[in-house]
Parts: sequence; structure tokens; C-alpha cells
Amino acid sequence: MSCCGQSAGRLVVSQKDIDAGLALEIEYSGGRTVTVTGPVTGKSYVFSGLQRLGAVDPRDAMAILKDGRFRLKRVIQPQHNN
Repeated sequence: MSCCGQSAGRLVVSQKDIDAGLALEIEYSGGRTVTVTGPVTGKSYVFSGLQRLGAVDPRDAMAILKDGRFRLKRVIQPQHNN
């Protein structure tokens, strides 16, 4: 079962996925506390040696992942309240 166009190491996220609340969990490999500002949303994301994982808006993730201290950990599916 895949979502958002996951296939062969490639992830495609649609506007519908973003609107539904899909996020990407990013892992930080550094030790010092860093605050990264998302270039699209303007949201601040804080990571540290103690807080290595963070949920990131997919629109900001690509810019953050260009920094070698970060890697994609997993896709966080939106919670559906039925």
C-alpha cells in the first residue's frame, strides 16, 4: 500500500495530500540545536541532539533535505477522523 506516489525511491506529493495534512518526518544527525525556517511556509523547525526527529511540511522538506545533516525518515499520514 503506497500513498502520494511512492515508488522506486521517489516521492510525489500532491496538493490534495498537503491539504489533508500529510507531513514528512525528517531526522537530524547533528548535535547542536538548529532552527531551520521553511522557505515555502516560513515555519520554524527546531532540531537538536535530543530532538532529532521533526514533522516537516512537504513544501519545505526538499530545501531542508539538501543539508547533509538531514534525511527523510518516513511519511506521516494524515489522521482521518471518521
